[in-house]
Amino acid sequence: MTRRTILMYHRIAVDPEDPYSLCVSPDHFEDQLRTISETAEVVGLDRLVTGVDRRVWGFGSHGHARRTRPQVAVTFDDGYADNLLAALPVLEALGLPMTVYVATGRLDSTTGYWWDRLALLLQGRREVELDVDLAGRELRVSLQGERAAAMALVALHTRLRFLAVAEIEVALAVIAEQLSTAMPEPSRARVMTRDELRTLAASPLVTIGAHTVDHVLLAGQPVAEQIETMAHSKAELESLLNRPVRHFAYPFGDAESFDSASVEAARSSGFDTATTTLAGRVTRYNNRWQLPRRMVHDWSADEMARHLWAWRTG
Repeated sequence: MTRRTILMYHRIAVDPEDPYSLCVSPDHFEDQLRTISETAEVVGLDRLVTGVDRRVWGFGSHGHARRTRPQVAVTFDDGYADNLLAALPVLEALGLPMTVYVATGRLDSTTGYWWDRLALLLQGRREVELDVDLAGRELRVSLQGERAAAMALVALHTRLRFLAVAEIEVALAVIAEQLSTAMPEPSRARVMTRDELRTLAASPLVTIGAHTVDHVLLAGQPVAEQIETMAHSKAELESLLNRPVRHFAYPFGDAESFDSASVEAARSSGFDTATTTLAGRVTRYNNRWQLPRRMVHDWSADEMARHLWAWRTG
């Protein structure tokens, strides 16, 4: 029996402002991959999910499940430019594959993702006074002290992510106005351009997956609307890259961000798999449209080894 684990990354960068802990430095990234390769085989997502949800497994001559080398797949969410500029060179040097999930509506954008702009709006503030209407529900924030910005970020992000994209943009404009500042552009957290995505996808080590159009939280939306954003992002990527797009990742990916309708929408949209951010190892009992992953942070080689052991990956 093969132990299978899907790892989740977002950015490969050294960023002094990383409020969501999404960054892994290039040096640590290389050290992590070398550590993983010592105990497991890094494989593409297609190979890792072979046999999942099919109940077909090999057995040895004495009726015991054959134990093979663990398999690990490396995935990236959101399509940040450093996936091309920093992650790909490391993976190509080591000859290891990766899957990158892309929200097509953000490609070529100079404004990036709303959560990165929100973090910049609050960055360094020791006093935050806000009174914001969030789709008809008032949120008041009154915080002082060195933790004011961090606490305000958590409160706002938690509420904003449940709104429609247009409503989030309205709320951000109000926040910027109340903070008496212009809307920032997250240049360090830049999203890929279409040309950069084509360059990334040209590597034989890279698989591109869909991540909806605008990284919208899916739970509670009608199935037709969920299918529309999934299918549209899939079709746009296939047109852009001239290849099938078979894999999908739920935006945010936690238990509150997708539902049974989302799982059905992913299946009916023609995806072979869909990944979550729910922690766990992939087993033969997993639904292929609800696969767990393990989030990786900016860990040293030793820290990575400890997590692999704790996850029973090695």
